[in-house]
Amino acid sequence: MQLKDKVVFITGGAQGFGRGVAEAVLKKGGKVCLADVKRDQGVATAKELQTSSGADDVFFVKCDVTNVAEFEDAFKAAVSKFGHVDIMCNNAGIMDERIWEKQLQINFTAVVRGTMMALNHMRKDKGGRGGVIINTVTKGLVPTMWFPVYGASKSAVYHFTSSWAQNPEMKAAEVRMASICPAGAKTALMDLEEDQIVQYAHFKQAMERMEQCTVDQVVEAFLLAMEDDTINGTALTIRAKEGVKKMTLKMVPAE
Repeated sequence: MQLKDKVVFITGGAQGFGRGVAEAVLKKGGKVCLADVKRDQGVATAKELQTSSGADDVFFVKCDVTNVAEFEDAFKAAVSKFGHVDIMCNNAGIMDERIWEKQLQINFTAVVRGTMMALNHMRKDKGGRGGVIINTVTKGLVPTMWFPVYGASKSAVYHFTSSWAQNPEMKAAEVRMASICPAGAKTALMDLEEDQIVQYAHFKQAMERMEQCTVDQVVEAFLLAMEDDTINGTALTIRAKEGVKKMTLKMVPAE
């Protein structure tokens, strides 16, 4: 998919990966809706991007993805402003084992809701234009003792995304799906307090030894998922030294 004039909806768009993706899409001539629960930061980010890309190409909407009505209204607002959404990035997430139910709501339930909302809007067999749905799966492919619920939520997102991509009806829908799977990156998500994860001291020691991905490397994976029409049901893994790689697990056929 060529990104010129395409509309991208990004949850968690005020900072980190979301902001980086927005900047990259705008440079390629696309349009973005930034959705984030952080109103002040979202407004500030949108204004900064509008300065370089034009006021008509960037739109911010305050959105708590755990609030069903607010999430749906945010998506409708983007459709109302731009006429449609071509690419959905379910990127909002938290890492806090103290509030594990909320972690699941944001990291998994909201991704399911955002995916289904976008799919129903995009699918060509129901009157849409086709499109791409991209879900963020940071540290979701390998079990990690430091954040068991967080890891489980992200693993669930990968399974959900790949399963939908392999559904035969998606061919008629003309909607592709992909998972972005960084091994870890230096973003605000990793600015953790001691009681937010398990074995905090061990985690800090490990992070000091581990080379983290850059936001630019992760953005590269997002762009690849958007632009490469052969990518569907694929996990794009990102490691600092290895860069972006494709990984696809095939569905086990029914007996």
